[in-house]
Amino acid sequence: MTQIGFVSEEAARLKPPSEDIVNSAVSALVNDVRSKNPIASSSSNQREGIQNEMNVFDAALLAIGNSILTQSAALKKRFNETLPVYRLPPELFTSILLMDLREHLIQPYSRRHRLWQLALVSSKWWKTISLGTIFWTNIAFKRDDVNLCLRKSRNALLDIMCVSFHGEASWFMEIVATAANRWRSIALSCGTGRDLVHQLRNPMPELTDMQVDVRIRNEPLPEGQPILQLQGLSKLRHLCLVNVGFQWENLKLENLVSLQLADIAATAPTLSSIIAVLRASPDLEQLALRNIGVTGDRTPPAQTTIHLSRLQSLQLASIPQEALRHLISAIESPQLTAIKVVGCPDSYFVGNTHNLTEVPLMKYLPSIMGKLGEIQIVNDVGRRQIEITSVPIFGRDSEWVSWATSAHTDGLHVTVPTENARQSLDRIIPLLSDAGLGRTMPPRVRLSVQALVSPTYDLPEGYEGCFNAELLTRLPTLTHLSAVDPTDIRGILRHLGQCRQGSDGTWGYSCPRLEVLDIEATSSEAVERNDIEVFIAERYGDGAPFWKESQLVKRPPDLVEFALPWHLEEEPATEEEYEDMDWGMM
Repeated sequence: MTQIGFVSEEAARLKPPSEDIVNSAVSALVNDVRSKNPIASSSSNQREGIQNEMNVFDAALLAIGNSILTQSAALKKRFNETLPVYRLPPELFTSILLMDLREHLIQPYSRRHRLWQLALVSSKWWKTISLGTIFWTNIAFKRDDVNLCLRKSRNALLDIMCVSFHGEASWFMEIVATAANRWRSIALSCGTGRDLVHQLRNPMPELTDMQVDVRIRNEPLPEGQPILQLQGLSKLRHLCLVNVGFQWENLKLENLVSLQLADIAATAPTLSSIIAVLRASPDLEQLALRNIGVTGDRTPPAQTTIHLSRLQSLQLASIPQEALRHLISAIESPQLTAIKVVGCPDSYFVGNTHNLTEVPLMKYLPSIMGKLGEIQIVNDVGRRQIEITSVPIFGRDSEWVSWATSAHTDGLHVTVPTENARQSLDRIIPLLSDAGLGRTMPPRVRLSVQALVSPTYDLPEGYEGCFNAELLTRLPTLTHLSAVDPTDIRGILRHLGQCRQGSDGTWGYSCPRLEVLDIEATSSEAVERNDIEVFIAERYGDGAPFWKESQLVKRPPDLVEFALPWHLEEEPATEEEYEDMDWGMM
């Protein structure tokens, strides 16, 4: 027991006042109530008289309770003010309160409700919150009392957030737009965007962060995409626009650190416009362009270098080939640690043998490859593309690198459209190997080779499969290998089972770090049990090293997992073996 009613255990152990003192105090209170309420003492019968006396005592009890609660609350506030937290510098104490506000600000509680709870702790907390403008600068639609926040924040810079699905936020934006000159950041997500973008036409001289996402439903906007004016934003550092067109001409955003643009078609820029914006933003650290219908220039821009010395993350996805080629070749970024290129032709993995020009991606890959722990190469037949990604996958689908995260990102994500996976892999894997994938240290490699034709069909005459097993010599750090095509599987098994002499004259096996070999997905009986047995015998044998041309050859470690198709699983038990099985162990 730690509490007795509303009294602490320590207080309950104190000696109470004497009965005479208590009776005297009660009599004084009751007489005072009677003197102030003469009608309460009069009665026409005994029952009414007793009821009046009860009311008098209740009034006295209420007065005692209110007085004690008031004095107790005052004492508790004085006690709280002696706590060590009040000896902290005011700036640090304010930061702690803000952290609590962020941690506990969940629905259905509003910011105002949580601030009220914190303010009741002590008079100092009350003064800190009541007079601190920083507690009122973050204003969100449906969460905060916008008028109260604007009033309490005084002249402080504001952070505005609004998520609206059916245009119901127009009134909110109309109110906060009156303080657009104080906006520090604005994050909007809406269904049509026409009304919200209209509110962004007021001057925003202090704006540093802008994120606007317009979600179009089934039908397109009757008047095209909303047009956003970005003039007069000299302090803007982070810009993210999704499905929002804007005026490209005379755009000056020289302080940009992060630029993310997606789904812009109706007001698509020319390549020259994009280049002009990049040249005017030398401090860019993150650049992401996705699904932008870049229009052609009357005169194609000259292939000159765009120096972005601080760029760390580059994402180019679903933009026209000419624009993609130009940007990949033109951007120089020595500090790049993450790159995503979707729709990159496999010709980018082959240098020009006529003028010995460098492969466009080679200026990025070596530095990135050395920072990655694992890489996955997938021949995606369904999408007719080859996908090269770091693990965990960087920039999957519509995922963007966020400036809100302080964690440094290293990543690789390149998709290559292909009509002939075998030829494309013949180009891609050697380049990746030259860029660092062939080192004995990380990154580890996963390779998934899918089938170009259904394994259940008869293979066409002269069919070579979609993977050249000789490429495995370029992948010494391969740990996971999966294949579906029976032609590929048989070639892979033969290659991995052979002891080969390397370019340095030493003998050994390809992919010495292989842990998982998965051929379970094939349903073709062209892969026979003998293929498996020969592979295991030649590659692993009894596990002991052996001599080859006066060299001692170590066998690779056993596979951690070897997934076989159903027709190559262990033979079913005979009737006698079935009866002798120890069912108690199953």
